[in-house]
Amino acid sequence: MNFSRSSALDASVGILCLALAVLGAGCGPKDGKDEYAEAQQAYSLRNLEKASELFAKSAELDPGNADALVMLARSRLDLGDLAGATDAIAKAQAIVPDDIDVRELSAQLAWHAKNYDLAREKFLAIAKDGSLEPAVRAQAYAGLGVVDMTLGGISSSGSQLWVRDRARTEFLQAIALDPRCASARYHLALVYRDEPFGYADAALEQFQFFVRLSTTADPRMQNVQRVVIPALKEEIGARLASRPGASNRDSTASAALLKKAEEAWKKSTFKTARLRYEEAYKADPLSYPAALGLAKAWEKTDTTANGMKRAYEYYRAACQLRAGSVKTLIAAADLAVKLGQHASAADLYSRAVASSARDITAIDGLIRSLRKCGNGQSAAVYQKYRDTIPVKRR
Repeated sequence: MNFSRSSALDASVGILCLALAVLGAGCGPKDGKDEYAEAQQAYSLRNLEKASELFAKSAELDPGNADALVMLARSRLDLGDLAGATDAIAKAQAIVPDDIDVRELSAQLAWHAKNYDLAREKFLAIAKDGSLEPAVRAQAYAGLGVVDMTLGGISSSGSQLWVRDRARTEFLQAIALDPRCASARYHLALVYRDEPFGYADAALEQFQFFVRLSTTADPRMQNVQRVVIPALKEEIGARLASRPGASNRDSTASAALLKKAEEAWKKSTFKTARLRYEEAYKADPLSYPAALGLAKAWEKTDTTANGMKRAYEYYRAACQLRAGSVKTLIAAADLAVKLGQHASAADLYSRAVASSARDITAIDGLIRSLRKCGNGQSAAVYQKYRDTIPVKRR
């Protein structure tokens, strides 16, 4: 046994450390792991003040813990402390500059700071990074779309409308990469619902996708489910109910006349078919088959300018009755082009894209019509989007 002074001191220290360890205090320096775990729990419960304090303590105890700094930035952002969040993410970026969480949050913070050029630069770098998972790149495209929605809303001048078109194509690219990207679905729905688009049917479809994809019943999802979707359904219903003659429709008589029209069409007696389609449409102004049949019959039987106008009139009616029919929208748009109505054609092709986002015929028609209207900036946006689609339809 060694009873020297130094040995006795070492033994005393060892006994003291053991006692402290038993009491839970430990002997070595703290590493911040306990604080980080407690902070995560607080954050999950939305106790943001406590979470922020604990993430800050964890980062202080372990300055190399980038995860703590990222979560500190998130909690501070949630608290509205933009400066504090920016400071935390800058420290994380110094440690792990290529970490995707750091890059994404840095882009979001640039948007919150209204530094839209920087936000676009950061989101675009992620979106174009082919080494990343499609879902990650999709979120970046959704971020780009949000930036452009903001830029498009800053100015109401017509010269800025192309920015909304760019936002639209960025959300479409996000969905192409990841159809389950809820953020892209939600924001695309907003774009379609509001001006300058106003596509209630397309907006409804995207909002419904968003609700199905949402993993938590947060206030935004609940508002969409309880307020936004019912309002859109009511708007669409009111639009149909307001059509002349809708209150006196006779669907049974219309169906019988439709059958006669189709029989005449098969026999190539097109003028007779046109008369029966017209009677069917009068009987039921909400009959899509009657409106479409009448449009085709006019197109078949009268090639004069007046005949083309009548065909176009009924194609437009068919489009209003079934807003998601891509073939009908394209047929109406093609006829609008022949009539020299390029603005109307652009609207119809655009609606066709809303129903089938990667339909090459619709996109190419939209690009041509926008150019005819002198809207080169929007045409260039859709051409860039068109170039991302490798295979032509049919």
